[in-house]
Amino acid sequence: MTEQCADGTDRRDPTEDPRSCSRCGVHIGLGGDDYCDPCAREIGAKPPIRRCMGCGQQAPEEQMESVDVSGPEEYYPKFEYLCSACSGGDA
Repeated sequence: MTEQCADGTDRRDPTEDPRSCSRCGVHIGLGGDDYCDPCAREIGAKPPIRRCMGCGQQAPEEQMESVDVSGPEEYYPKFEYLCSACSGGDA
């Protein structure tokens, strides 16, 4: 059974195909997890993708070094991220 998504594509019922994402129904194959990468990142099962403020490269947050760029008077800290090449480390 399929239903129509807002963008016009067909969305499979995740219960009909064991090789599909348990959340959105997209095909991920037998070797995959229960969720596709975007769904896993959205629900917190995988770290979000961050962009390096130095070179613009994108990588999972766990591979980046966080840098606090908030001002001294800000209550909530604001973080930017550096890749290992830009930070000079193995982060």
